[in-house]
Amino acid sequence: TRDVRSLSESDVIRYSMARRQGDSQIIGIPEGRTVRDRTIECDLLALDRALNWGTRERNETGRRLLKENPWYGIKFPKEKNTRRPVMTHTSFLELVEVADRVHPLLKLALEVAEGTGRRISACINLKWDDVDFSAGTIRWRAEFDKKGYEDVVPMSDAVRAALQSRRRAQSAIGSAPVFPSPSNPDRPCSRYLLDAWLRRGYEEAGIPRQAGGLWHPLRRKWVTERKGYPVKDVAAAGGWRHEATMISSYMQVDSETVRRIVLQPTRRLVTA
Repeated sequence: TRDVRSLSESDVIRYSMARRQGDSQIIGIPEGRTVRDRTIECDLLALDRALNWGTRERNETGRRLLKENPWYGIKFPKEKNTRRPVMTHTSFLELVEVADRVHPLLKLALEVAEGTGRRISACINLKWDDVDFSAGTIRWRAEFDKKGYEDVVPMSDAVRAALQSRRRAQSAIGSAPVFPSPSNPDRPCSRYLLDAWLRRGYEEAGIPRQAGGLWHPLRRKWVTERKGYPVKDVAAAGGWRHEATMISSYMQVDSETVRRIVLQPTRRLVTA
């Protein structure tokens, strides 16, 4: 009902306060449901992108839909304590130990995600002809990459062993999915089904699941364990297109690395 040209900073403030308080008068927000600043920022950024689009798009008369973005220069709420959990190797091993109780594909998904650092959406869309056992590589298809790039990356011995074992069990080759759906073997498994399996895996293992992540903690584990390698190469191996995103959102501080930095001997400068 609002003319977007009338939007101002006060609207950002009011909306942010209402979402933090779970105000039911905001369309689509159930009463009592409060959200964090990261969710609010994403909401506002979505509208901000639409406003920017309006400054470039023209109507049938050739005039731009908006002369300017009314939110230009306005700062949106920022999450000060962003939750980016990292799975520990102990938790990973405990989940692998109980995965077969849930479903054999859960174990494979854990091993492939932990060993490649790739998004679970890319993992579950693998086909057997993407896996080259003789060359020891995996092809990550562009259509399942967040940025639309295709990669061919070496696979570790652990990933190779897991995939070889699963292929023998499936007796599948070619374009057959590595993670077939239980209801239709010709189609890849649903991401939501794998999510449900992983939640059950946590219950079976009797370990708490960290808030703020399900599969991404494995991706953060992979990159955090590779500190010290050239950043550009780590990004290429894990499928990141921008090193800055990998460092800021995925690579996390860990106590062991901090300890080594503090205790490492240094050469002090000596003045002449």
